Amino acid sequence: MTPFVQYKQWMIDRYGDALFRVPVEISSTCPHGRCAFCSENGSRAQQTQRQESPTEQIEAAIKFSKRRYKAQKLMLYIQAFTTDLTHPAQQALIIQCLENYHFDAISIGTRPDCLPPDALNFLETLKHRVEVWVELGVQTSNDETLKRIHRGHDWACSKNAILLLAERGICVAPHIILGLPGETSKDWNHTAGELAKLPISGIKIHNLHIGKGTRLAENPPPVLNHWQYAEALMDFLRRIPASIPVMRISTDTPDDQLIAPHWHLEKGQFLDYVIQQMEMREIRQGDLSQPLEKTDTKTPEPVKTDDGSITFFSEDWKEHYHTKTGARLEAEKKFVEPSSLNRKLQTSPIKLLDVCFGLGNNSLAAFCAAENAPQRLDITALEMDKRIVRAAAEYFQTLETDPIDWKLFLKKILKSNQSVIGNHQLAIHWGDARWLIQSLETESFDILFHDPFSSQHCPELWTVEFFQQLYRVMKSDGVLLTYSSALPVRGAMLEAGFMIGETHPGHQMGNGTIASKQPGNLNFPITETLDANRSIPYRDPHLCATSKTILRNRQESAKITKR
Repeated sequence: MTPFVQYKQWMIDRYGDALFRVPVEISSTCPHGRCAFCSENGSRAQQTQRQESPTEQIEAAIKFSKRRYKAQKLMLYIQAFTTDLTHPAQQALIIQCLENYHFDAISIGTRPDCLPPDALNFLETLKHRVEVWVELGVQTSNDETLKRIHRGHDWACSKNAILLLAERGICVAPHIILGLPGETSKDWNHTAGELAKLPISGIKIHNLHIGKGTRLAENPPPVLNHWQYAEALMDFLRRIPASIPVMRISTDTPDDQLIAPHWHLEKGQFLDYVIQQMEMREIRQGDLSQPLEKTDTKTPEPVKTDDGSITFFSEDWKEHYHTKTGARLEAEKKFVEPSSLNRKLQTSPIKLLDVCFGLGNNSLAAFCAAENAPQRLDITALEMDKRIVRAAAEYFQTLETDPIDWKLFLKKILKSNQSVIGNHQLAIHWGDARWLIQSLETESFDILFHDPFSSQHCPELWTVEFFQQLYRVMKSDGVLLTYSSALPVRGAMLEAGFMIGETHPGHQMGNGTIASKQPGNLNFPITETLDANRSIPYRDPHLCATSKTILRNRQESAKITKR
């Protein structure tokens, strides 16, 4: 079960198969001129831009959908510009299209202020032929924004149109843009809340695109990058009732027509990212707007390690969270002890960054070392998967010598994202570490624990670019600790500007790596030159590539180096 209602599966459940859209242009103008974001072609579909008549457009679109998607069922889609549903000639064209071709539904894009009684009457007559949808250009519930983008109607008009359409038994799918000029999360979340009160049947959402030739292009406002938009989208979806199909979460503008934003993710990759984030953060569509039924989530079984502590196996990364030698032992010997945390806390407060919190073993080991220290320990933790923290809160084995009941502490973290232990504290941030770290202050951490899954399974957090971010947030006399001694990892550290050394945890555990900006922090510095081919680092220039892409690109680099 996905965390939001995906339109394709919803259509299969409703119609027996996905309906492929057949776009047709009926009108060539809009009644109020162009909105600030609207292009000259009125969002006309790319595959029909060379055709003139509706018949030619339909023929081209049906041929395209059957060839590319093996389409079996179709929806007539009237989108470009704003159709005048009261105009006899345009009404006749729509009826002709429905008579000459078999469609299971019709969807018409229009504006809230273009639905007088005659238009509603016409739409109601179409219900005798097919199911009727109206995709309504609402954009926002903020009247000031609507003025700013030259929309020509207000929120009351949109609300009234939704109610009138629903009264006629016509399915309504509002179109919403997140990131409109001057808006913040408060504005779009208010829009979501207002829509949740209304009888909508679906929803289309995308981020603001600035196209060439639009009014916005004259003085382009800031736009959301894919990280920001993903956060906005997830928050928005949590306020939309759980039964509403989400017809779209992103849009395309041809590169030659686009000014901003320029993302480095394909639409499918962005969809996968949003689903992954929602699943791992345990959030779902509608969970902020109404009580939802609890879903059955499979709790991973604990795996006992050699020192008696537990770990888990990740089905997502196909790897255990800790070495079988001992989860707690690894935290002490590979992270806390070589960081000299206890010694440093004798003279000054310490800020520690725990990247990939997991079960919290590294942070717990740090708190154990800080138990009687005179100075304050302040931990900032980054973690993507709430599910594993919840599992740890159920199964973790707290020791009598621990300064805190860790299971109880984890439950507090899950509830409030922060907790205090005496003079010390921990705050956790949920999400992709590549995004989270960019918001952290430069030169703000004394110690960094870097504990992702291995570079072969999670190369995203072992790249030159991610280490550059770790370098940025580390203080001039800080240190970074990791369990890994892989040559591509060390190669990435060196290229990011670090000096590196060896850590020797013993206990039949392989050596780890310590990195610093100053050689004096390295007890066992690595001075020999690394093997050029084996130490080729992982790269992620835009901090958003998939693991497959990162691994493939490194393989290609290795082939080139061998030549």
